[in-house]
Amino acid sequence: APAAEEADPVAEPADVTAAVEAEPAAIAPETLVTLTNGHVVLQFSTHGASLVNATLVRYRDALPLDSVPVELDLRGRSALAYSGISGLGETDGFEIVQHDEAGRLVMERRTREGLLLRREVSLGSNYLVTVRDAFINNTGANLDVGQHQIRTGLIPQEHAHEDFAGMINMGVDSQPPAGSVENWGAMIPKQFKKVRDEQELAALPREVSFRPSPKPVNWVAAKNKYFVQILMPDGDGADWLEVFARRDVSPAELAGARVKDAHIASVAAGLGFNAQVLGPSEPYVRTYEFYIGPKNYGILSGLSHGREGAMGFEENAYLDFIVVPTAKILLRLLNGIHDHVWANYGVAIILLTLIVKIVFWPITHKGTESMRRMAAIQPLMAEIREKHKDNPQKMQQAMMALYKEHKINPLGGCLPMLVQIPVFFALFVVLRIAIELRFAEFLWIGDLSAPERLIEFGFAIPLLGWDALNILPLLMTATMIIQMRLSPTAGDPQQQKIMMIMMPAMMLFFLYNFASGLALYWTTQNTLMIVQQLLYKQRQKHKPA
Repeated sequence: APAAEEADPVAEPADVTAAVEAEPAAIAPETLVTLTNGHVVLQFSTHGASLVNATLVRYRDALPLDSVPVELDLRGRSALAYSGISGLGETDGFEIVQHDEAGRLVMERRTREGLLLRREVSLGSNYLVTVRDAFINNTGANLDVGQHQIRTGLIPQEHAHEDFAGMINMGVDSQPPAGSVENWGAMIPKQFKKVRDEQELAALPREVSFRPSPKPVNWVAAKNKYFVQILMPDGDGADWLEVFARRDVSPAELAGARVKDAHIASVAAGLGFNAQVLGPSEPYVRTYEFYIGPKNYGILSGLSHGREGAMGFEENAYLDFIVVPTAKILLRLLNGIHDHVWANYGVAIILLTLIVKIVFWPITHKGTESMRRMAAIQPLMAEIREKHKDNPQKMQQAMMALYKEHKINPLGGCLPMLVQIPVFFALFVVLRIAIELRFAEFLWIGDLSAPERLIEFGFAIPLLGWDALNILPLLMTATMIIQMRLSPTAGDPQQQKIMMIMMPAMMLFFLYNFASGLALYWTTQNTLMIVQQLLYKQRQKHKPA
C-alpha cells in the first residue's frame, strides 16, 4: 500500500484523468456471447463489440487446489473497443450477425454518418484471438474517419503473489517497427505526480493516460506479473501508443492523508491510428491479433514480431547481454526436464542444477585446483611478504615468480564464482517471470515462485522484516557455511573468516523472502559442492605423500 504522510485534510482525492475521454451512457440493451476452446472462455458484449471478460480455465486463481480459475474482468475498460469514432464506442450497440460458440463471432453496426463496421472474431487453439474489422463507407460522398484508438482491457495486479521490493510487476510494453521492446512500467507512477503538479491538484489523480513515445509501434502489451494482453495490428502497425493506468486509494487517504507515491492497481494500453478518408462505398479492412493469457515463453516465442518480449526478460536482468540469453536457455531446459523427465518443477530445478554443474565442471574443477595450490604455497608467500615488506615492488615480482614456478593463476580461484553469477542472475529472472512455477509444489512447499511461509509469526522481526518461517533459506545458509569450510582458502585468514560470515548472512537476507525455487537451486548447488569436496578429500587420503 502507498505510504501515507500527514497533510492538510482532503475530503477525497481528486478524480482527475489526464486526456481520458468521457464516454456517453449506454442506450442500447446489452447481449453477452461466449467463445471457448478449453484454454480460455471469452465473453463479448454487443456494447462496442468488445471483450468484457476472460476466464483462463487452466490457471487457478489462488493457492488452494480447489480455487476457481483466473478471471480477468475487463468491464472497467473493455478490450477491443474503439474510441474516437462517433457511433462505434464502448457503449454503442452492435447487432450479432453470426455466433459459433466454438470459435467465430460476427457483429456489425452502422453509424448515423453512414459508416458500417463489420467485426469478425475468431478464437484460435489457445489464447490467440483474430479480429477482422471492415469499415465500409455506405454514403455517396467521401467520409472522414477521424483519428481513433483501439485498446486492450484493464489488467489488474496479480493478487496471489506479493510485490518484491524494487521490482516492477505491472507495466505496458511496446515494440517499434525498428528496435527492441520498450518498457513503460517505470514511467507510469511518475505520470501521476506529473499530472498532479501540472494541474496543481490537491492529490494524485485516480487515473492517467499518456503517450510515452511519438514513434509507431508493431504491438502493445498490458501485463501484470504472470498474465498479459498483447494487441498487434496487421500491416505497418499503429501510428501511436497510449498508456492508461489506475491507482489504489488507501483507507488512510480516504480519511484525509496524502500519498507521496502512486501504487498501480491496473493498466491498459491503446493503439492509435491517424484519420482516414474513405471514398463512396469504399471499404477499409484492418486485422488484429489479440493474445490474452499467461506469460508463457513457450507460447509467446512462437508468435511473430518478437512478442515474447512481453515476458520482461530484459527489464528484470542485470548484464542482460549475458543473462537474458542464459535465462531463456534455462527456462527451456527447465520445461524440457519437467515435460520429458520428471513432472515436478522442484525435481526439475534440482536436475537443472546438476546439469549446470556438469557443464561447468571443467572450469570449476580447474578453479578449485588453483585454490588448493594457492593454499599449499601460503607459507612461501608469508616468507616473501616478510622478506620484502619494505619494498612492495620486489614483493610483487617475487610473488609473480612464485606463481609461475608453481603454475598457479592467481585469479583462477575466482572462476567458480564468476561462472555461477550469470547463471544465478538468469535463474533469478526465470523465477520472477516463469508462470510454470506459479503454485508449483515440491515436498512441503506449495508454491516455488513464492516464499514457503510455513508458520506465520504474527509480527515482523525488527530490521529483518521477516514475519514467517521459511526453511529452505536456512538450509541454504547452513550448506553454504559447510561448503565454504570445506573449500581450500588462500590469503589473509582473518579476511577468510569474515567472508565465511558475511557471504552466508548476505545470501540469507537476500533470499529469505524471495521465491523458494531460487533457494532450492542454491541449496542444491551448495550440496553438490560439499559432495565434490568430500570426494576429493577421500581420494587425497589414498594418494602417496
